[in-house]
Amino acid sequence: MYKKNILAIHLNTQVIKGFLAILLILTGLIFSSRLVGYFEQAAAGSLNPNIIFSVIALRLPDFLSLLIPFAFFLSLLMVVSELYNSNGIYAYFSAGVSRIKLMKYLTPFLLVIFILCSLLSIFVGPYSKSLSKNLIAEQSYEDRLKLLKSKTLINLDNKHSYLYFDSQDDSSMNNITFFVNKDSLLSLIKAEHLEISNFNNKMILNFKNGSIYPNLNSSTNINASFNNLTHSINSDSNSLSLSKLLDFKQSSSFIESQWNASIPLMLFALMLLSFIFGKSKPRAGREGSLVTGVLIYIMYLSLLVVFRESYSNSLNFLYIGLWPVHVIFLLFG
Repeated sequence: MYKKNILAIHLNTQVIKGFLAILLILTGLIFSSRLVGYFEQAAAGSLNPNIIFSVIALRLPDFLSLLIPFAFFLSLLMVVSELYNSNGIYAYFSAGVSRIKLMKYLTPFLLVIFILCSLLSIFVGPYSKSLSKNLIAEQSYEDRLKLLKSKTLINLDNKHSYLYFDSQDDSSMNNITFFVNKDSLLSLIKAEHLEISNFNNKMILNFKNGSIYPNLNSSTNINASFNNLTHSINSDSNSLSLSKLLDFKQSSSFIESQWNASIPLMLFALMLLSFIFGKSKPRAGREGSLVTGVLIYIMYLSLLVVFRESYSNSLNFLYIGLWPVHVIFLLFG
């Protein structure tokens, strides 16, 4: 019994060390990647640079909920592969410890990781994600105006509306060129001044002293002068959308909650698969197992995403925790 306790402690120690190291590396990669992306958007004038680190901090629980199963799987895969490569696994077998018992030794750590991942994925992650979106959406129009650069063509709605101005003071922009290019319609406004305000989630453009060309592509092109002209466009708060993996259709709170619950459920199938695919020949190297592990995790996560997107407000039983996908991988293991 004492010998088996030593083996259990040694196995858990190796897995925990690998887990923490991999999780730290993956978190650093995600953090740096998102940091570059947000600074690019800040440089383009669509995000206030003062809130970048706050947004990343709020999205961190959402990222960690996906990284924890991956880090656990890779660390366990590396430990099992190393045991086979060094023939250390046979020391466990000689002590009467089977692979099933090895899994039992790791059960306390698995439960700790499962609880942590569940808290992040089901409770903390969705709440902090919502806060980050609100933080981005609640940027004041004063902040957004300060981010707009003079003598630069600016896409105001990420669609068809473009703005160019020569200079800017506290209250208005000067020497304005504004146009809308949609299908065969090309409308142009040239004005001396422009003031921008917000009303009912719409951007209100108030042009002063200028001319308007309703459609430059029309054979009967006309223009008109004005002293004051108001034009409104819908504000776009989705310019910071992430990948398909993290940001998906929000038409159903049911499938959203089941997706969040499915992430920690991956841990059980991944634990089984790590002992299956971690098995290798002596001195065969761990590279093959790691590549296999990455491919398995990508396939697992991809199938969860595909199954999630197939939800159509019917047969809710099949989508509770997205359990059919988990069953497939458990049977595969």
